[in-house]
Amino acid sequence: MNKKTKVAIYFLLLLGVGLIFFLFPDDSFARAGGRIGRRTSLWFLVIFGPFIAIYCAVITYYLVKKKKECKVLLEKIQNIDPVWSPDNLKSRVEETFFKVQEAWMERDQDIAKDYVSERLYRKHKMQTDRLLQLGHKNIMHNISLNKATIVEVADYRDDSKDAFIAHIDASMIDYVVDENSGAIIEGEKERTSFEELWKFKRINNNWYLDEIDSDVSISDLSELMPFSEENA
Repeated sequence: MNKKTKVAIYFLLLLGVGLIFFLFPDDSFARAGGRIGRRTSLWFLVIFGPFIAIYCAVITYYLVKKKKECKVLLEKIQNIDPVWSPDNLKSRVEETFFKVQEAWMERDQDIAKDYVSERLYRKHKMQTDRLLQLGHKNIMHNISLNKATIVEVADYRDDSKDAFIAHIDASMIDYVVDENSGAIIEGEKERTSFEELWKFKRINNNWYLDEIDSDVSISDLSELMPFSEENA
């Protein structure tokens, strides 16, 4: 192996480690979805900034592309089925986002029960019950849903199979405290931004959140395919 090859391999390994650190934060109990924001140090931005900028540009490209594709499809199918109205979807996503965060912070999943599927309700209840047992509380302030973009639509003749995915761009102050000592055990009192894919399913002519994917990747977005059996 010549010197140039060794340097190239070392560089790719360094880039890979850096992007993994940036794109895949540690699991935690912070906010619904189980991820907590991570501050990015100056040295990290200096080294990996250009690559992160390219990555973000590709993500933006796919978001714009999928948004346009979904908009065209929704304009067609909402006339057949009003449940697919873009305004209806947007309103439901926004309401659900804030209810889910409230339920998580209060450790009371009944607050969001009318907005999430039974499966997700049980999952979140198990997680927030665990927080109660540990004497931990997730504190969230200045919660902001910056943008919610519909990036996938799946419309079937059987309405029970209908689903859509919204890309969530949000920010908040997000940290976990020990209720006994008041000490912060995870996160910081600084605003952090995050992106997630929220997957909704149709139940009795309404939309319920069924899954939160906190690892938004180029692969995820590129594979999304707006689809309607009615227009196939």
